[in-house]
Amino acid sequence: MDEVRIDEKMSLSVTRCPNCGSTFNISQRQLETSGGQARCGACLHVFLATDNLVEPGGETDPADSVFIGRAPEEQEATDDEPLTLPEVESRFEALPEDRRASLEQFRSTVQLRKRNYVNWAAFFGYSTLALALLALLAAQYLWRYMPVYSQVDWLRPGYAQLCALAGCELPVYSRLSGIRNDNTALSTHPDYPDAYLLAARFHNAAPFPQAFPVVVLRFTSLDARTVAMREFPPSEYLHPDLLALELMPPNSPVQIELELMNPGPEAVNYEVSFRAP
Repeated sequence: MDEVRIDEKMSLSVTRCPNCGSTFNISQRQLETSGGQARCGACLHVFLATDNLVEPGGETDPADSVFIGRAPEEQEATDDEPLTLPEVESRFEALPEDRRASLEQFRSTVQLRKRNYVNWAAFFGYSTLALALLALLAAQYLWRYMPVYSQVDWLRPGYAQLCALAGCELPVYSRLSGIRNDNTALSTHPDYPDAYLLAARFHNAAPFPQAFPVVVLRFTSLDARTVAMREFPPSEYLHPDLLALELMPPNSPVQIELELMNPGPEAVNYEVSFRAP
């Protein structure tokens, strides 16, 4: 082993960096591995070491030189491994003050800005598609529940136009709250002393024609207990001239007269109401 180290020491050469003038010890095996090139450990300059060899006994003593990688006595069978370059301290401290001030004047801060680009065509396209799908869903819902929503005043004209195009039958408009009782009078029958005559007038206050309602007459006692009750369908209270009408037109008064049997002495109050036919 000692003989091998002696041979390696004898095969060391000294090369000089042409950039900064630093000298380095380098072995013949390192020159063969790198193809004769070397990197300066001081300034990191790459140069051809075989063209910058220093003759023995020159102005620089190899013992004072800077080594690249491992020292020769540490080289064994692993000399073929890549050389590890020593860390180099920043050389900006060696610059004169006037040159460093000049460099500071030209140094600028680079700011990166991220710009968000919006594809407005795609945005409006997807928005239009979403609105169309929502409108289709709402139309399916309203069509499914047409008997209910066709009774809404502001929706009924749309249902009427749709049924006119599709050939469907629009449900009869029916809103009992739109029927107004204008005048009701109960009196003794002029021909039968044990009977009453009920005269009433009502009209359709809704904006659309609706079916004639069933008239409900109820007699109650002093304690609000029902004594007698009778329902009259349109065929019983309408005048023969009005029987041909299927719907009660808006704002057209309907006059009726009903003949009633005396419900008894307990019937002291009465009320007239309507229900859907």
